[in-house]
Amino acid sequence: MFRKRIHTHPIAIDFGAASLKLLQFADVNGQPALHAAAQYDLSAFAHDTPAFDDALRQALLDARKSAPFAGKVAVASLNIGDFQMKSLRLPQMPPDELAAAVEFEAQDRFDLAGKPAQFRHLVAGEVRHGNEIKEEVLVFATRDEIVERRMKLLESVGMEPMAIDLAPCALARCFIRFLRRADDATAVNAFVDVGWRGASIVITKGMELAFIKTVDIGGDVFNAAVARSLNVSPKQARDLRLKRIKAASGRRANDTPAIAPDMDAAVHDALRPKLEQLTKDIQLCLRYYAVTFRGQRPDSLTFVGGESLEPSLIKTVSEEFDVPCMVGHPLRGIGNLGVLAGLEHRAAQPSWAVACGLALRGSQWVKSTSTTGPHVPAVATA
Repeated sequence: MFRKRIHTHPIAIDFGAASLKLLQFADVNGQPALHAAAQYDLSAFAHDTPAFDDALRQALLDARKSAPFAGKVAVASLNIGDFQMKSLRLPQMPPDELAAAVEFEAQDRFDLAGKPAQFRHLVAGEVRHGNEIKEEVLVFATRDEIVERRMKLLESVGMEPMAIDLAPCALARCFIRFLRRADDATAVNAFVDVGWRGASIVITKGMELAFIKTVDIGGDVFNAAVARSLNVSPKQARDLRLKRIKAASGRRANDTPAIAPDMDAAVHDALRPKLEQLTKDIQLCLRYYAVTFRGQRPDSLTFVGGESLEPSLIKTVSEEFDVPCMVGHPLRGIGNLGVLAGLEHRAAQPSWAVACGLALRGSQWVKSTSTTGPHVPAVATA
């Protein structure tokens, strides 16, 4: 009898604002399979507080005890609120000169309160600026204290951080693994990661990142809109929205009453202005990309993230776009999905997109001109 050859990859840790997700892949005879996974709800804790950090630490300790994660090496995320991003147009120059020019230009472009920071960049592509050809450069900045706090947190629970990656870059990496045909080399794809603190709009061309934009419209804003419209508490609004999501996805428990049609309509009406604003932001991003790079529009819009299953989201966005709008399934094609069976949000695969991309960093399943798939150089590496 032949035994399966299994090799585990680093532990991916998605530090979301309302939840913590851990994911680890194994190479089973050359194919990706889930080895371990864990998820913790942190929505009861205010973000960026000592209580939130304590909850994160306890969750990481619990995950190591309750799930069969192998090894200590980890790849962690920086999510919306942890970093800032701007775009620059610079003359074409060698990579080492470009890096120096980016850091020089970036010093005055970011609001860092005078605190030490790290800068990373990626070249999105060539653009015509008047009669000149310049480089469109995406520049990312994060304060040293944010990176150090994340590194110390991981080290305090016995983990060894291999890299700290930006969530939008992990998102792109998650989906470019599906690009295998020759035609995919020039395909334009758009993804929208709707989370708790906001949404990331990501456009890829072929296997590389071409555009990233973050907007402050996410689950927290949705809950506040429902609470204000229905005159209920934010927690009641959140519970009501979760009930709608579970009902729409067929996951309503037998002992949970279905949401009344009039209440469902009231929640939809409360959310509509925020969803329409998000739709406009996406339209502006697609228009900017098409004009800047003289490129084609994407053939579809794929939504992921913890808020992507909001029933009103796809319905509202689809009304304004003439391309299919769909919820993505980042774990498609991954073996051993039964590992998720014990988790509360088993059916909500879209919420695992960033964790999936982190877990794929440096893997043989992502083919790209860069060694770790679409990314900026890691903010921190071991």
